[in-house]
Amino acid sequence: MRRVVAAVSRDVEARLRAILPKCELRFVRTGAQLMRALDKAGCDLLIVGLHLDEWSALAALEGVLSREQTFPVVCVRGAPSLSPPAGQNFIDLLQYADDALGNARVRAMLMRLLPRLEPDCRLGGGT
Repeated sequence: MRRVVAAVSRDVEARLRAILPKCELRFVRTGAQLMRALDKAGCDLLIVGLHLDEWSALAALEGVLSREQTFPVVCVRGAPSLSPPAGQNFIDLLQYADDALGNARVRAMLMRLLPRLEPDCRLGGGT
């Protein structure tokens, strides 16, 4: 089972559980929690939300990217308060319905970005 660390706001958690139901998801809220999660257990994929309650996503990304890493990083937007950045490793969750079809589309985009994920993460039910 692939390990995914998600530094996202609480309102995005259920959506990510629906998108990647067969992955081991660990949710963190602060930059310190993120660094501890990466140091302790590592991950196969890091998802960083651009709308977080307690810390700056850009500062967290800077900290992660300054380290030597072997996992892909994807940014998501799940709240309308921020404008989405341009880039291929960004997914605007607001553009996809929070249902089985919308979640399948997001899952497919993640799989195109992350071809090394095993089949157990490629499949999943929708919400």
